[in-house]
Amino acid sequence: MKKAVNRIVLIIIAAVLVIAVIFGVALYQMYSDLNPDNPIVEPPVAPEPETVPEPEPGANEIMERFLDLYAQNEDLVGWVRVPNTPIDYPVLYCSDNAFYLKHDFNKRQSAAGAIFLDMGADLVEKNQSLALFGHYMKNGTMFTALHNYKDLDYYKTYPIFRFDSLYEDGVYKIFSVFYMAGNSSDKLFYYYPVSYFRSDDAFMKHVEQLNVRSIFNTDVDVVPGDRLVLLTCCTYEVKNLRLIVAGRKVRDGESFIVDTKGAQLNPNPLYPQKWYDAKGGSPPELP
Repeated sequence: MKKAVNRIVLIIIAAVLVIAVIFGVALYQMYSDLNPDNPIVEPPVAPEPETVPEPEPGANEIMERFLDLYAQNEDLVGWVRVPNTPIDYPVLYCSDNAFYLKHDFNKRQSAAGAIFLDMGADLVEKNQSLALFGHYMKNGTMFTALHNYKDLDYYKTYPIFRFDSLYEDGVYKIFSVFYMAGNSSDKLFYYYPVSYFRSDDAFMKHVEQLNVRSIFNTDVDVVPGDRLVLLTCCTYEVKNLRLIVAGRKVRDGESFIVDTKGAQLNPNPLYPQKWYDAKGGSPPELP
């Protein structure tokens, strides 16, 4: 009787071990498409934006479609979406940019993080330029699809994106796609997440910095008074490099359609110094 009981116990233990191994293999396969240790992140259901931006509500009044999501996390500041691509996420804000690098919408630890607004920005003050950040993920989530903008034909197919803040909708025409070093030690570093400009002249000099670096020449113009949103993720042509996609908000009464027929490759964009160090060549002569 005792031997029979021991045999049953051994069978149960063996079955548990087999199940554990099967479960472990399934988990490994589920995670293998991600960067090491990156969890799968399922964003909350996106509120459907209107085809045409709604009139701006009262000062600092949160639009109704965001209220339920805002109740879940008061760090919510809006939603970013590149139509017909995987980029379709809530945008969060924290006074420390590092927080949402490693936490998801529900503030749970996550190597995939969340899409977040630069800590120096202020939506209430309607800063003239906003910078959003998101990770590159091997499974194609977060801001990975921004890498497709390295291709001119992709830009021509998807020349706009949306950033709807809590307070107003916005469609943005992409006018620049450029690379930037991840730190200021690079000789050709430019601090692009500027949100406030002292004058129209300072703003236009900023736009010029973005345009001379763009890998494309587009027909999307930017003038004083325009508002910008810049989308940023990591890229790996050289170590510690960033890819930035810059858009200009569609003006009142302006068509959302972008004429991309004249868009072409920039034969000599300004890259970070580390680009030239790794790949050769030299920066263009600029004023």
